[in-house]
Amino acid sequence: MSDAAVAGERGDRAPGVRAVGAGDFSGTDFLDPDVVYSRIGTETPGLEGVWRGLEAMSEGTREYFRAFSDLRMEAERIIDLGDDRVLVLSRQSAHGKLSGVPFEHELAELITLSNGKIVVIDAYWRRAEALAAVGLPEQSSA
Repeated sequence: MSDAAVAGERGDRAPGVRAVGAGDFSGTDFLDPDVVYSRIGTETPGLEGVWRGLEAMSEGTREYFRAFSDLRMEAERIIDLGDDRVLVLSRQSAHGKLSGVPFEHELAELITLSNGKIVVIDAYWRRAEALAAVGLPEQSSA
């Protein structure tokens, strides 16, 4: 299991993986047209769910982004899990659009690739849940 920037033979996949980790969905060439996007564990009505296909995923991410002003996302660590799966440990910071309250959160995206395209994105609100889902200890997030 490599813990670099998805290097070597997987390097061609890195731009799409990094884009997802940074919340950059401005391009879709790295996404499969039938991509499945899931937001897991948010405990906020309307923010958790599953969206299938580019259009539905786009709407789901827009709804999420609307809740914040100046939302910034940063991929802090990319873990190549093998078997065409990558775990991205990310950090979000923003202010609530209505409240102005500062917001900072660590989360994780489990990304599955097929034929060079992202086919599944499971966005976990809690890093610990994502690490458990892939069989890694929680200290792997450090």
